[in-house]
Amino acid sequence: MELDVRALPRTIEASAVERLVDDEGGAPLRCCLRDSRPGEELLLTLVSPPGPQGAYAESGPVFVHAGNCDGPASSGYPDEFRRRTQVFRAYSPDGRIVGGRVVRPTDDQEAVARELLTAEGVAFLHSRNLVHGCYMFAIHPAA
Repeated sequence: MELDVRALPRTIEASAVERLVDDEGGAPLRCCLRDSRPGEELLLTLVSPPGPQGAYAESGPVFVHAGNCDGPASSGYPDEFRRRTQVFRAYSPDGRIVGGRVVRPTDDQEAVARELLTAEGVAFLHSRNLVHGCYMFAIHPAA
């Protein structure tokens, strides 16, 4: 099964909380699915990522570029996110949480995603930061 990894759409409704220049770099950018570079201007913003519905819908903080962003280089698993321990949350077609798994840097992230996506009743996954719970990106089966 091929995977379709999705960044936050640029059209998503977001509330800018803070505008900043990242002096050190390393912030996980949800617009292009890479780490920020030193000197980049970012927004720390509040978003509700697409997919989860009703009581499962969540809002949380994410970093995005303050200006234009070309988005991810590919629809594959983002290389710069491989070093982060993540939680893959599995959701049903109607947006309810139906499972999940902790995924470590030493795991085969794509294999774990494929395994979860082939489980009965799973339509898509969200990758989330293990410590803070922040939304990272969505994973869907490729069409």
